[in-house]
Amino acid sequence: MGEPRYRVLIADDDEAFRQVVCEVCAPFFDIIEARTGDEAVARLRRELPDLALCDLHMPGQNGLHVLETYKGLDLRRPGILMTARSSLELRDQLLRVGIDTLLEKPFTRKELLGAVGHAIETAYREPDFGSRLLSM
Repeated sequence: MGEPRYRVLIADDDEAFRQVVCEVCAPFFDIIEARTGDEAVARLRRELPDLALCDLHMPGQNGLHVLETYKGLDLRRPGILMTARSSLELRDQLLRVGIDTLLEKPFTRKELLGAVGHAIETAYREPDFGSRLLSM
């Protein structure tokens, strides 16, 4: 892309799933991986990524708590929660924390890159970032 690369934290305890998400995102972003909620919180405090992408159900802190901690460090940084079990209550909790993106598993490569691209486009005022990402 010829642009600065954004750093994305990808946190999921399912190693195979995390690796697929990392492989999809790695050509476009610098990846920071975490296997547990506690590891995710430690990594985001130490490295303050530009975006956090977290699974809801992980050992230690769950993804919602991880994203709440992340937003506490810098409100403008976007977060995305991944889950196989969505509900209206969960969506309400996300909005209260300041997260507006929920990716329901299973999702496609296009859905993943679309969500990540839109989050970065919105948070960092990168016009057409999501469209450019999907066209690659």
